[in-house]
Amino acid sequence: MKRFLFITLCCALSLSVAAQGTRPVRGVVFDSDGTPMPNVTLTAVGTTDSKQSGADGTFEMMVSPYTKLIEASKEGFISARAEVDGSYLVFKLQVDKKYAENKAKAEEEARLAAEKAAEAEQARIAAEKAAAEKAERERLAAEERKRIEEEKRIAAEKAAAEKAERERLAAEEKKRIEEEKRIAAEKAAAEKAERERIAAEEKKRIEEEKRIAAEKAAAEKAERQRIAAEKKSKQSAVKASKEDDGSRLAKQEEAKAKKQENIAKWKEAKLRGYGSVIDAAWAIDLSNLMMGGGVNYIGGYHFNNCIYLGLGTGVNLTQTWERRFIDEVDLSSNLINIPVYAYLRTNFIDRRCSPFVAISAGYSFSTKRDFTMPFNQHVKYRTSGILVNPQLGVNFRTTKKSSVYLAVGATFKQHPLLVEHDATTATFSSNFHYWVDIHIGFTF
Repeated sequence: MKRFLFITLCCALSLSVAAQGTRPVRGVVFDSDGTPMPNVTLTAVGTTDSKQSGADGTFEMMVSPYTKLIEASKEGFISARAEVDGSYLVFKLQVDKKYAENKAKAEEEARLAAEKAAEAEQARIAAEKAAAEKAERERLAAEERKRIEEEKRIAAEKAAAEKAERERLAAEEKKRIEEEKRIAAEKAAAEKAERERIAAEEKKRIEEEKRIAAEKAAAEKAERQRIAAEKKSKQSAVKASKEDDGSRLAKQEEAKAKKQENIAKWKEAKLRGYGSVIDAAWAIDLSNLMMGGGVNYIGGYHFNNCIYLGLGTGVNLTQTWERRFIDEVDLSSNLINIPVYAYLRTNFIDRRCSPFVAISAGYSFSTKRDFTMPFNQHVKYRTSGILVNPQLGVNFRTTKKSSVYLAVGATFKQHPLLVEHDATTATFSSNFHYWVDIHIGFTF
């Protein structure tokens, strides 16, 4: 019995599903005064993946699931890093005072050097002017003409460079907008394909259930025909061999009496009083295509061989992921849940092997979870909820006081739902998720 319980618990705890792939990272960049900063380079640390912030300071980029840090950098500012934890990242860049001081110092040294050179040039000109005033006037006139032409050339080159820079920035912005549109279109196509896949799987499941039901009906019909044929054959044999009726009927009566004696022995073993149930379950969530399981203990009272009423609790491992719809978000629940419920089971017949129907109804307790809002704010929502679990199965008595059973059921459990939210508040509701479960239990 201990080995059986250990194996069952290990099977339940081994069920886990995870998803791998790239993930989006969203955020915004501000300066020290809280003003959004455009054209800030966002880089995934350890990779070559980077992105420029938009005119409003926001950014969005796809990174590897193994990326841990995002670095924001811009000339004249101190670079900053933030950890990728699934939340909305907020960067505040401080002005690099050392950079600004060095730049101002270099500009001042250049100005002083220019002033010193100008003074030397003026001294030279004054000395040459004293020697040849006429020649100096002609030279100055020629230099003035050359200077004016040079200024015109520099102005033309500057205007051309500024125009080229504006065209380059416009092309980059156009490319960024086209990339965002492409990503949005790919995401919409992927969501549509996923919905179609789920619908196809549901259709296939329904068709399979219909096929199984048809096969079962055909098998039951064939069994009825076989029993009728056997009955007809027995009647013919009785009619053909009347001379052996005495001995044959005696044997039949003896076998029937022995069978009735065995049935009476089992009926005499009345189950009345306190009884325990160990129940191990495996389930699949039809609403979210997730799996789970758990082990539960039920303590209660046997009124007779057919009716049992008790209270149960245990540990269930059930986890779902966050799914986004047009107007709502189906939030994720906690992995560990503690159910507390009432349990009623009724056997259809008082036999060693009997079909039964059971139902559990109660409440599943779990801790609250956080929903991450914009600007890294968090709002808590509850993951506990009502659960109802009808079951249909077969019970087999191994001894007069103990039995094992196998059952299938459907669990209806409340699940958290995000209806709407803004930057600071959120509205939560709940809906029911639908699980199909298989139960293996031991009664003693």
